[in-house]
Amino acid sequence: MFLVQKANLSSHFRSTITKPPHIPKTYQLAARLFDENIILHLKTLDLAPDSSNISLSWLSAAVSFISTVHSEAEAQISNLISQADDYQALYMDYSLKVLDLCNLVSSAVHQLTDRRLLMNFSLCLLNFSDQMPQPEKLSKANDALARSINNTEDPAKEKGLRAKALIEELTVLLGNLPRGTSGGRDLIRRTLYAIGVLTVFVGSVLVTVLFGETDIVKLRVPAEFLWADSVNAVQARIFDLIRPKQNVLLEVDDLASQAVIVRDLIQVVVNGGDDAGGSRVRLEAGVKEMATGAKRFSDGIDALTNGVNGLFRTVLKIRNGRLDV
Repeated sequence: MFLVQKANLSSHFRSTITKPPHIPKTYQLAARLFDENIILHLKTLDLAPDSSNISLSWLSAAVSFISTVHSEAEAQISNLISQADDYQALYMDYSLKVLDLCNLVSSAVHQLTDRRLLMNFSLCLLNFSDQMPQPEKLSKANDALARSINNTEDPAKEKGLRAKALIEELTVLLGNLPRGTSGGRDLIRRTLYAIGVLTVFVGSVLVTVLFGETDIVKLRVPAEFLWADSVNAVQARIFDLIRPKQNVLLEVDDLASQAVIVRDLIQVVVNGGDDAGGSRVRLEAGVKEMATGAKRFSDGIDALTNGVNGLFRTVLKIRNGRLDV
């Protein structure tokens, strides 16, 4: 799914051109601007105070947030070409783990498409044009809805364990970042730490929600970063929210509730209960509401899939640039 040709990019970390050294104030300004941009981007991850579930739309926004931070980090480091060689091996290891994590998350998201197929099949059968769908179509729709509602199959356990292990390995890499001894090297360290810790945060949420893995790493960002309080607050809010229901996504929960109502109404009609006219009105209304929920669910799957693919491409582009030395 993610196999692409290696882009012929110039290295962002080496150059034959000798650049004049920057003064420390320049590095301080660059670090501050980078930190302020992270704070700005974090606002896209705000949740409503009454939120009770993580949504597919939030997950896709979180993955897009990580892609944006990676792109801005790339631009930041590209200005420090001559001082980045010490970090190359570490970034190569980091980026490979992120690519592996993207593939695992993608496989978990793909499992949700099975439920989407069942829902779309049910909606095709429950097509109210001029009359009530025929009994055989109602029965088939009822069976498809029942399979969708009872579709509690967990993602492959081994993939969940591998994804959890990748988060832990990324955390270890953060602790191995060498300390900078000059303004430029310290700025690179700060930048790599930022993309690492934010990736661990979002990756932990994805692994917890999509794979149901528990005891995921939760990092507390040190106060030296301007965005520390912001990301610590978002992280605390998110993990407090998903702890009671690790696998329940908002769009999935809403659609399942709507499907139960429609299934029960189908059974009433098939069994000849209630008045025919009243049953049709209620069933048709229920199908319309389920179709709206199915659209939100489908859009959420597509957005998250596109987000994960986008992150993969972003990291691969940077990685290929470092390989192409």
